[in-house]
Amino acid sequence: MKSKELRQKFFDFFKKHGHEQVASSSLIPAEDPTLLFANAGMNQFKDVFLGKEKRSYNKATSIQKCVRAGGKHNDLDNVGFTKRHLTFFEMMGNFSFGDYFKQDAIKYAWEFLTKELSLPIEKLHVSVFETDDEAYNIWKDEMGISTQHIHRLGASENFWQMGDTGPCGPCTEIYIDRGPEHGCGNADCAPGCDCDRFLELWNLVFMQFDRQPDGTDKSLTRTGVDTGMGLERVAATLQGKDSVYETDIFMPIIDHLSKVTGIDYTKQTGDMKAAFQVLADHIRSSSLLINDGCAPSNDGRGYVLRKIIRRAALFAQKLSDDQDLFPNLSTVVVQELGDVYPELKTKQRLIKEVLKSEIDKFATNLVRGKQILQKYMNEHKKSKMVSGEQAFKMYDTYGFPTELTELIAKEHDFAVDMEGFAKHMAKQKAQSGKKTTDDFAHIKDLDEAISSAFTGYDELKTSSKIIALVHDFTSVDKVSAGSNVFVIAEQSPFFIVGGGQVPDNGWLTIGDKKVPIKSVRFIQKGIAAEIEAPVDIKVGDAVVSEVHKQKRIDAMKNHTATHLLQAALIELFGNQIKQSGSLVHPDYLRFDFTYHGTLSEADIKKVEDIVNDKIRANIPVDIQQMAYRDAIKMGALAFFGDKYNPENVRVVNVPEFSVELCGGTHVPQTGDIGTFKITQEQALAAGHRRIFALSGPKAIDLYQETFNTVKNLSHLFKIKHEKVLDTVEKLNTQHKELQKELKRSQQQLLNAQMASLADNIEIVNDVPFLYATFKDMPLDALKESMLQLANKKPGLYFFGSQGDNRVTFVATISEAFADRLDFKKFGTWLKEEANLQGGGSKNILQGGGTKLDANLKDLLKEWIAKNN
Repeated sequence: MKSKELRQKFFDFFKKHGHEQVASSSLIPAEDPTLLFANAGMNQFKDVFLGKEKRSYNKATSIQKCVRAGGKHNDLDNVGFTKRHLTFFEMMGNFSFGDYFKQDAIKYAWEFLTKELSLPIEKLHVSVFETDDEAYNIWKDEMGISTQHIHRLGASENFWQMGDTGPCGPCTEIYIDRGPEHGCGNADCAPGCDCDRFLELWNLVFMQFDRQPDGTDKSLTRTGVDTGMGLERVAATLQGKDSVYETDIFMPIIDHLSKVTGIDYTKQTGDMKAAFQVLADHIRSSSLLINDGCAPSNDGRGYVLRKIIRRAALFAQKLSDDQDLFPNLSTVVVQELGDVYPELKTKQRLIKEVLKSEIDKFATNLVRGKQILQKYMNEHKKSKMVSGEQAFKMYDTYGFPTELTELIAKEHDFAVDMEGFAKHMAKQKAQSGKKTTDDFAHIKDLDEAISSAFTGYDELKTSSKIIALVHDFTSVDKVSAGSNVFVIAEQSPFFIVGGGQVPDNGWLTIGDKKVPIKSVRFIQKGIAAEIEAPVDIKVGDAVVSEVHKQKRIDAMKNHTATHLLQAALIELFGNQIKQSGSLVHPDYLRFDFTYHGTLSEADIKKVEDIVNDKIRANIPVDIQQMAYRDAIKMGALAFFGDKYNPENVRVVNVPEFSVELCGGTHVPQTGDIGTFKITQEQALAAGHRRIFALSGPKAIDLYQETFNTVKNLSHLFKIKHEKVLDTVEKLNTQHKELQKELKRSQQQLLNAQMASLADNIEIVNDVPFLYATFKDMPLDALKESMLQLANKKPGLYFFGSQGDNRVTFVATISEAFADRLDFKKFGTWLKEEANLQGGGSKNILQGGGTKLDANLKDLLKEWIAKNN
């Protein structure tokens, strides 16, 4: 059975049984700091299981994109060397939110496997959690499974949790017996054994608990079912393949690799076979991650993506010298998965360019890093250990992921001191002041039900009462005047976050005292305003929250302008434009987006013209609440990093131009924006660009400032304002020519002096030596003349030039004397003895300082005599 048919059968079966088919969520978990990437089908349903979110359905089915290459669930090191480990895979699952539980979950799974997929019953085994008698009895009594095929296992095998915290519960797993020829040979071999005989197909998790930060389990408000079955494993079973890499999911990629490299995959073993499999897996994970908005970087998710790409680059070298081998594989991924995930087609060029750029950057570092590591290993052959300090240096200085250091070390039978590496990493984080947890995530003694109603869409001033006070990360009933405190009101107009918009500024009035807020943030679901208490405050007191009106209005102008900007970019450059970040500030806006090309000045003007046309049209901005599905049907754009309630989303619509899901604040009509001006456009990384822009009063201020500058220049030069640019360009050209002429004159003067200076060359311990100083002479002129002299008469020469507040110097030593006098030591000596700082190479040193010591010439001669 082909994988395409398997997908359809799975969805058809569960839809027949009343399940809602739900699309895969992004690989980037929305608003979930506990996860690097989506790693299970239930990730997008986490809040439903916790009772924090309601859906219009209580049974669902999905095939979820998953990545396991960082954090707790990290399979990266094994990928390529085993038959089933993958960084990217797709998880088929069915879910119950308070509807059915163990009995129906087991029945559905058994029916699908034995009837829809026709797997032989006699080869199927199941495991249950060691104390779960209910699941054991359902398998035995209702499914009719022989007790010899039911196995009780411990928590490590049959108790599942998504992360350190969150939903969890006992599970039952279904295995297929692949036969004793795949096993370990032990008489007691059974599910749970580490050998390859019993292959886990399906894991049925019975969601009963919510794992707390302290490790305790709290019962969920309602039980649920979360199941997961790897598409790749099931495909391998149905297609009779020993490895997932031999299925129709991976073979198109591997066949392409064989074709372009001329290497037959089927004849490979060991590292060569692993290289094919690493590339086949890594191109899927990296392509899908880039597709979902992830970009290579030095931390977080971006660092994991960088590790995957760089690991692929290392293995690609085993197959070909072509640096584009790996990026070009993305075309095959788009061909194979483009119908399943259509956005891959629109981002095909972006994906390839990001991959190519990252590999190009790494190529030089890879060669250099391998040389450095090889040299280190040659010097430490006895220990056969790469120290933690060296591994950290490879990571921190040369951008070498530790996985690559381990990989190269392993090829030479070396180990890596990862414990030592971790200590160096921890030390660096401590020095940089990075925090790994949010101090506001767990406020001591704060009621979990605390929640504020947001009134800021309709009003900027709200009278309410205080429902909580937070002081020093603890919930308190009262605080004294002068205390720093977060005040949580029952209703509040303060906007905190949404669509990239920054939090509001404003004031709180308590009693007859009005004080400015220092910051505003969410604490749990409460809107918390930070102030210095003007009087003694207690829970229950009246409070008036007031938003800074002008700053809110300016932010609204910039936010709606951001929507118009994105729509204009899409109109001009197509659907490859995808928002990858934004910042909406009262003073300006910043918009990050994916685009493979560059924007010319003419392109920028076209964008500005479109946006300003829509502003002048004064189009009413329509804001509605509707189901997510309905919003997407009407063409609304969703941002990959945001989380949306499937039953109720906020749609901001500029009719016939822009429709976006957005929780931010906006102007009633586009004319309120006033005007729009792009101030800067730049590249962030391959395929990622950034625009800064102004709107409203700030844009007008810029126009006025620019006009006044041009007006003053026109008065200064006594020309019409339209001639200012030409005049400035002419003056700039003249200035450059004068600078060149000055440089030529200085060089000629210096060359003329060289003849007489050559007569002053001294011999110090058989080394020709010349020390000379000049006034306001450019460093490059000194260097040119010095090298000309050195070519005629090899030696050690030092030239200095005194400026108004600083001196510069250049020194050279001819190759004939370089082995006798170490210029690296010379540079250190200059810094310590003459307070001159410089750098350079084995033969040339240049730099500067505040002054040239009057005795420097004699000191230099002494240094030559001592070190020669």
